[in-house]
Amino acid sequence: MHALLPLLTTNAVSRLDMNLETDNQERAEAYRVLAQFFLAPPDEEALAAIRQDFSLDAQEPIDVITEEFNKLFLYPQGRIVPLESLFTPAGGTGYTDVASVYAGSDLAIDDSYAVAPDHISVELLFMSYLIENGKTEMEKKFLVQHLMNWVPYYCEEVTRQATTFFYREIADMVKDFLISEYDAYIR
Repeated sequence: MHALLPLLTTNAVSRLDMNLETDNQERAEAYRVLAQFFLAPPDEEALAAIRQDFSLDAQEPIDVITEEFNKLFLYPQGRIVPLESLFTPAGGTGYTDVASVYAGSDLAIDDSYAVAPDHISVELLFMSYLIENGKTEMEKKFLVQHLMNWVPYYCEEVTRQATTFFYREIADMVKDFLISEYDAYIR
């Protein structure tokens, strides 16, 4: 089995035409970057890079952003812990279902990480893996059945409950990215 965290261990990307391969590499990288926002608060260096790379308006200091991360996302005390099982209707998808999807793809979460299989970061990393390995049908299915089933709503909750502009902007960025991915598939 391959390890899902800290990064997905992947096979070589299949050699499709160069434009598609480059596009898929960029998409896979976008999913990896977005996953990091929910794993841990950024350090000073990462925060500076995030502000520059994403042209964020947020100017809160690192200590305020770290405090907000802990209040919002840390399990179990966070107000809005990013777990699919907490944001899908009763009987919906979540922990068990997503764990079986990973196992069916011969992936497992590295035991050294204390993160649930239905954590937003793990799900985003899984999408990166699917893209890099050309598993387009699985990618579409996972996007529709898992990510689109809860992440847009979750991001709206983050936007409502976050006190920092930083996490409001991050939530909007994640939501917009997933919606654009979904829109590209249904065309």
